[in-house]
Parts: sequence; structure tokens; C-alpha cells
Amino acid sequence: MKPLIINSPSLQSLKQKYISAALTFIFWILWFYLWIPVITLLSWWAGADMFYLQMIELGGVELLFQDLEFILKCIALLGGSLAVWAAYNYYRFRNLERRTPLPNVSKEALAQHFGIDPKSLTDLQNAKYINVQFDDNGKITQSDKMPSFQLQPENKPPFLDRDLN
Repeated sequence: MKPLIINSPSLQSLKQKYISAALTFIFWILWFYLWIPVITLLSWWAGADMFYLQMIELGGVELLFQDLEFILKCIALLGGSLAVWAAYNYYRFRNLERRTPLPNVSKEALAQHFGIDPKSLTDLQNAKYINVQFDDNGKITQSDKMPSFQLQPENKPPFLDRDLN
């Protein structure tokens, strides 16, 4: 069974295309016209009548433009002062590069800072898990290499029980 509606816009003449577009436009206008009572009710509920009274009938628009002029002057003043400050900083620091990286710390200096021997430091750096305790001056008082971390069955989160495949 063939469909009752033939949808082949390429077969339409130019006159049929214009009539179709005009009818579509008319029905969209009718659709919006039918929504006017709902839009009126919502705008009344939102206070549009008070907005019209204050802004149009009582001349609030002029005060709004006066305030807007003041606000724009403040924005221009603040923006201008920021531009002057940025230009000052640019001319003051334009040839200085202060973002250079710090030099690498040698293992000997690091071991001396923490108060341990360099071999212990190398062992700690190569361990996967370590437990380190410090004194009040930042010196290492005790360090232990721990075995690889294993979750105990009683501590295992429930989402690890599910099969992820």
C-alpha cells in the first residue's frame, strides 16, 4: 500500500513552494496568536504591568539611562586604571624573566637536608611504598620500606567485587 501523503519537495513547482511557505508562515502566526492569553497571564503574574507602569508611564526609563551612564563611566574609569597599571608593569618588567626554573637538587644536598646518608635516600627513592617519620626540625627520624600494597578482604571496597568485563 502506498502512503497517502507524497513528500517530494523537489517535484513541486515554484508556485507550490511559495504557497507552502506562505501557509506555513500563516499557521505559525496563528499558533503564536493562540498562545497570547497564556503569555499575558504569565507576564501579569511576573509583574510586567508594574514594569510598564514604572518604566513607561512614570518615566523610569530616563532614570535608568542616567544610572546606566554613571555605571558606564565607572566601568570606563576602572578599566582605564587597569590598563594604565598593566602598561606600567609591562614597561617596568618587559626585559626581566623571573620565571626561570630552580636548579635540580643533588642527592647529597637532599640527604644532608633530611639528615640521612645518600645510600638510604636512594633506597627510599627506589621503593614503591615507604613510611617516613619526621622530627620537629624536618629531619627524618625513621623510614621503613613497606611491602607492596595489598587490599585485605575485610577492607576491600564493594565495587572491586564486580566483574568489569
